[in-house]
Amino acid sequence: MFRVNDKVKIMDTGEIGYVERLSEGGERVMVRIPSSDGWPYPHHVYAVKEKVQKVGKGKSSSEEALL
Repeated sequence: MFRVNDKVKIMDTGEIGYVERLSEGGERVMVRIPSSDGWPYPHHVYAVKEKVQKVGKGKSSSEEALL
């Protein structure tokens, strides 16, 4: 199950974003996709939950420096 601000990938397009909102029935997910071209505002994509996959959190550079 998804929660707000979970990092996800839209399988059809390969876009990576964050869960912004879930529909009341939980069948659809609104995903916030950060802009990659310098535009300061994200765009939003609606997708059915079967087409969205949760992305694991990678290690940040500061975490890698501690190893």
